[in-house]
Amino acid sequence: MPMPAASEAADPNFMLSLARGLGVLRVFEGRSSLSIAEAARFSGLNRPSASRCLHTLMRLGYVREHGGRYSLTPKLLPLAAGFLTSTPLASVSQAVANGLRDRLQETVSVGALDPSDPGRIIYIARAERNQVIAAPLMVGSTLPSHCTSMGRVLLASMTNGAREQWLSGAVLESRTERTITSPDALRGELCAVAEQRWSLVEEELEIGLRSLAVPIRDRDGTTLAALNVATFSDAHSREHLIDRYLPDLRAAAGQLERAI
Repeated sequence: MPMPAASEAADPNFMLSLARGLGVLRVFEGRSSLSIAEAARFSGLNRPSASRCLHTLMRLGYVREHGGRYSLTPKLLPLAAGFLTSTPLASVSQAVANGLRDRLQETVSVGALDPSDPGRIIYIARAERNQVIAAPLMVGSTLPSHCTSMGRVLLASMTNGAREQWLSGAVLESRTERTITSPDALRGELCAVAEQRWSLVEEELEIGLRSLAVPIRDRDGTTLAALNVATFSDAHSREHLIDRYLPDLRAAAGQLERAI
């Protein structure tokens, strides 16, 4: 978990204590509980700071403590629900994803880039037919952007400067033997995605998984999110996804674009 940048820490209106508390909350992602030592290590804080953050969050009801370990409470759920109900894209995405899943009989998702970290996508809607990835995914789950079809659509939509800045410091983790981990190779792939306006990723995130994604844009043409269909590699060929699923994906993306 990166510490606040020097420019943020020097901003007189920037609340460093709030940033630290939110940083501790973020390290709970993917973890059922944390000790003070783990919270400090994963957040980049020292132990006293991590301890104070956890104590404050506990006093406010956002975490609970048992046996020296801290876990999240349901009090956080209304915050997430507030985003899902107040943002037009999020509020209509689930219904569109459900309809496309029923039509294609495949798993369908909508995701957006993490505003603070282009290296990952956040799911804002998901309609499963089959669990096509080993790790369970739901609204709020995250995955790396460099080796996912939605992530590549979103990275390809960034300005050249922003994308280059991210690529210059990105750690492209190898998830399978097919994962693109070279910045130059990924740069070339993203250029192709930007031109064709779709991305097909085969077994780069997980062996046996093939997915196809398209952008969801606002009226100014800015890409806000991506819509994808995911299937088992041995179920359908890449040609099947492009010929049969791409038109449906684009139509569903258009439906979302008209709704927002």
